[in-house]
Amino acid sequence: MSVLFATEGTYPFHKGGVSTWCHALTSQLHEVDFTLFAVSMHPYLERAYALPANVVEVMTVPLWGTEDTAEYGHYGSAGEFLRTRWSTTSEVVAGQFVPAYTHFLRAATSATPDTEATGDALTRMYVHFTRFDYQQTMETESVWRSFVAVVSEAWLRECAGQPPPALGEMADAWRLLTRLLTVLSKPIPRTDLTHSAAAAFCGLPCVIARRLWQTPYLLTEHGVYLREQYLNLARSVPSLFVRWFLLRIASAVTDINYASADQLSPVCQYNTRWERWRGADASRTHVIYNGVDPARFAPPAAPPARSSRPTVACVGLIFPLKGQLDLIEATALVRKSVPDVEVKLYGSTSDQAYFDRCEARVRELGLQGHVTFAGSTDKVWEVYQSADVVAMSSISEGFPYAVLEAMFSGAAVVATDVGGVSEALGASGVLVTPRDAEGMAEALVGLLRSPAERQRLGAEARARALQHFTEERFVREHRASYRRLAQVEEPAPAGSETVTSIAGYRQRR
Repeated sequence: MSVLFATEGTYPFHKGGVSTWCHALTSQLHEVDFTLFAVSMHPYLERAYALPANVVEVMTVPLWGTEDTAEYGHYGSAGEFLRTRWSTTSEVVAGQFVPAYTHFLRAATSATPDTEATGDALTRMYVHFTRFDYQQTMETESVWRSFVAVVSEAWLRECAGQPPPALGEMADAWRLLTRLLTVLSKPIPRTDLTHSAAAAFCGLPCVIARRLWQTPYLLTEHGVYLREQYLNLARSVPSLFVRWFLLRIASAVTDINYASADQLSPVCQYNTRWERWRGADASRTHVIYNGVDPARFAPPAAPPARSSRPTVACVGLIFPLKGQLDLIEATALVRKSVPDVEVKLYGSTSDQAYFDRCEARVRELGLQGHVTFAGSTDKVWEVYQSADVVAMSSISEGFPYAVLEAMFSGAAVVATDVGGVSEALGASGVLVTPRDAEGMAEALVGLLRSPAERQRLGAEARARALQHFTEERFVREHRASYRRLAQVEEPAPAGSETVTSIAGYRQRR
């Protein structure tokens, strides 16, 4: 069986929960040949994983770090590149591409999403890029004029009373969209099945393969992509117009992923609420929980060498959505009852500005010597085994591996009640409200003062994890889904041509 496996900002270039999930699939499904379609921030990343032999190809799609997508393109020779670019004339772009591009912009910026129109336009744009140059197309004047006309009209229609966007804001929005749609410039390989790790831009090749060749599409959702865009854009994009536009595009991309997937498999029931809100078909939804190897993450055979100080461990990227600032605030409150407490924050820095804010807050609160930034570790199970309490302070999550791994390790867990965390812990941990430093502090103090309660919760967490969240069960459910969805046939002869069921699309195998 061959699978196109699409990722965005994660596997195989970054560590983290989603990458852990990806590596478990590629490593355990030995009978499957995976082609990775990895959307990345720039083309200079090193792989964080040694890929198994059944990952037969890695197609890296960098959104940034190039002036021209052809710098990291798929052309076989300079001559092929020049022929493609020279054939991309302003007349060709205006006559063949702009109608589809305009169609996409109107569908994406509409207050009433039309997934059929969105999917049709995206597919026609992709077919254009199989013959013509991406950069030359997107920088043609008729494309810019279409963008300004459609987006201005939508802004005035939906945001009456707001001033029209400045030219710089319009240009920023256009440049961002041009980068995000880079995924359409790469040839999509023919496979038996496609599988995306997010309802994001990386899923668009799966959407298009579904429309062109009826390739079955399995969509997994970890954190809710659209919810995280609301959180991230509010923090990182000052322009109201640009935020509005990017949220419209993100909504359209999410919706077309949901509408196209033959099976939608969120990693927890919590995610299904957002999926239903965006119109996902409940009959095609099947939750598959993340899984952990119980042999790798287990209570220590002998009592671990614990610190003489009460110790709290937190594992996760240093990133705003992980909420380390809230845990730092809680630490200042914990010190009032447990003066010698030590909180260790494990994880690499994903957002330098946020890390700097965390460090500054530690100094402001006088917590030097009480809060430690411990960096990454390759032996995270030792962190869980040696801590008195494991804390998770996220403000957004899917079904976090950090919580599952701590449960398998028999740790006492205090976590924010976000995403599927309550589904994981049940009654075997302590849940607190996100961004509530006082609530987090109270829960931590309670467990730090009660070794018996820590032992009870750790034992219950391990038992619950063994019952519901093993890696063996996780792999078994994905294998069954792959086999059910994929209808494996003999490959067509090389060079043969087919006309798809979508009128007007013609694609070479």
